[in-house]
Amino acid sequence: MKFLCLPGAYGSADKFQVQLAPLVNELLSDGSATFRFVDAPCEAVPPEGFEDFFGKPPYYRFIEPDEKGSQDTDVLSRIRDFPECDTPEDTMRELMKEGVASSVLSTNRAIQYLFDIMEKEGPFEGIIGYSEGATVASTFLLAEQKRFEETGRKPQLKCGVFFAGWPPLDPKTYAMVLSDESDLMINIHTCHVVGSLDPYVAGSMALYNTCEPDTAIIFDHGKGHTLPREKGVIKELGDVIRTMMKEASSA
Repeated sequence: MKFLCLPGAYGSADKFQVQLAPLVNELLSDGSATFRFVDAPCEAVPPEGFEDFFGKPPYYRFIEPDEKGSQDTDVLSRIRDFPECDTPEDTMRELMKEGVASSVLSTNRAIQYLFDIMEKEGPFEGIIGYSEGATVASTFLLAEQKRFEETGRKPQLKCGVFFAGWPPLDPKTYAMVLSDESDLMINIHTCHVVGSLDPYVAGSMALYNTCEPDTAIIFDHGKGHTLPREKGVIKELGDVIRTMMKEASSA
């Protein structure tokens, strides 16, 4: 199975390939999967105080405010004060309550950018995203579903793997999709790799809640907003993903 791999905000294809290397090597070892890593299309500058966290440049993002420089309404500028509420959806609403800068232009560009890659280099059967990349991957899955409903063109993607993501954006309204507000649902097989110590884990659970529950799997690696690297955890995760791929391919 061929996966399209999307890095997190302020990351790059090269950095994500290093971060995901243990899992990539596990799935390459028996020929289960191949991988195509891509940079996000927007050049970016990390928030003040986070430069060391994201390593050396270059930095990229998939989604950015339509009006650059609007830091106060860029949701990524608020991650220092991530709220805690009773439900994942309430947490995301609290995060957004002060308003968010419009990102319609970059969201549209990101969706078209991924469609273009899939046209030129596909078919791809799976998509993997980390952090912002997971949000974009899930948004793209909804865009594929929307295109199918409008044109009858069958989606390429059969499964998705999300590491520490947040919920998708509605490809029609560009609003964040929350399961207690919207009937939109990702209808393919998904694996949600979360860390119970991740300060943003509510975002991951809100993403999980937007996916078809009968074909969505949660895998907790027990750490923070990172990708798992321990040998035993990687072997277990690899087996979970292999099972998902098998079920998705036969669906």
